[in-house]
Amino acid sequence: MIAEVIFTGTELLLGQTLNTNAQYLQQALAAQGLDLYRQVTVGDNLVRCAQAIREAAKGADLVFIGGGLGPTEDDVSREALGEAVGLPLVRDEAALTIVRRFFVSRGVSMPDNNFKQALVPRGGLVLDNPIGTAPGVILAHGGKHYFLLPGPPREFARMVDEQVLPYLRRHFAAGVISSRIVKFCGIGESTLDQSLSDLLKSTNPTLAPSAREGQVHLRITAKAADEAAAGRMIAAMEAALRERLGRHIFGTDGDTLAGAVGRLLAGRRVALAETFTGGFLARSLALDAAGSLACGLVLTGDAPPALPPGLRIKPEEDVGEAAARMATAVRAYAASDFGLAVTGAEVGDERSVERFAACIATDDGASCRVKELRLWGNREQAARRAAEAALILLWRSLA
Repeated sequence: MIAEVIFTGTELLLGQTLNTNAQYLQQALAAQGLDLYRQVTVGDNLVRCAQAIREAAKGADLVFIGGGLGPTEDDVSREALGEAVGLPLVRDEAALTIVRRFFVSRGVSMPDNNFKQALVPRGGLVLDNPIGTAPGVILAHGGKHYFLLPGPPREFARMVDEQVLPYLRRHFAAGVISSRIVKFCGIGESTLDQSLSDLLKSTNPTLAPSAREGQVHLRITAKAADEAAAGRMIAAMEAALRERLGRHIFGTDGDTLAGAVGRLLAGRRVALAETFTGGFLARSLALDAAGSLACGLVLTGDAPPALPPGLRIKPEEDVGEAAARMATAVRAYAASDFGLAVTGAEVGDERSVERFAACIATDDGASCRVKELRLWGNREQAARRAAEAALILLWRSLA
């Protein structure tokens, strides 16, 4: 079964409200094995909303409309659905009971404009809304199914979970669609694409890459009769990925690079000295691998007298040499297994190109491993990218 989704609300188009309902519904439909082909957002306009519904019905079996069920003039989803399918709106007693219940339970009188919320396209099935005033509607018409859902996220999610999904399972059993994200670092998206060109042509499961800051994420999606079957398909594809590019894979789904570093450290600890990254690196490890962080020093000027001379900033020094010296010094200062230092300098052209170096020290300065890069962007962007690159250096050294 093919689904399309329409969300209404000018506030969504203006970027004033984050549409969390979209992700919630997308995941719910995938769990039912339904193919979501398109999602659109329209403003609070009757003509454009009705046109969006007509367009969606041309290619979809199921059309979901979220929002626009309130009592005000700019809430037009009911009217748009009626106009799109050629059905009048009629007052529904069950819907009116739901609307009134909200006000009765609070001991206040119901304004006249809330009667609008009891209007339903003729033949529609009313959905209860225990925590709001807007009933939902399921309308089967012309071989299509239309779902009107309220916009407030709590009302939306509850109606989807308690009423829409059971209805879908009863009428449109279609298996499941499951996904897993495999996360890569130390490899570019184009190189990954070239290395996996044959696998990327797979139709079930499918592979879809997306670039992140210093990483590439590859989504494996399988459609099957049940979760177990989908899991087996995903596992087989993941095994193929690991066979080819396992040295670049640091985790899956909710794993972070800092968390992967923590797992590889396995009880050992790292000390940090940061000048260029301003604490971004320490923050990452403190959140996701706290037990692995011996100390994190953020140096913005000359080192305090209590710190060893090796941690002093020397502006005239080459950044690679400075990183090596500081990594060795911070490791000795914290008596840790590893020392990691990140320092850098501005190149100073009009495009704010930044030059930085990261170094990992182990037993002594001779074993220091240095990586030096130039990064585009403003100071904060370059600092975040440098922190990510330093984590990748540490992860690859440990792996």
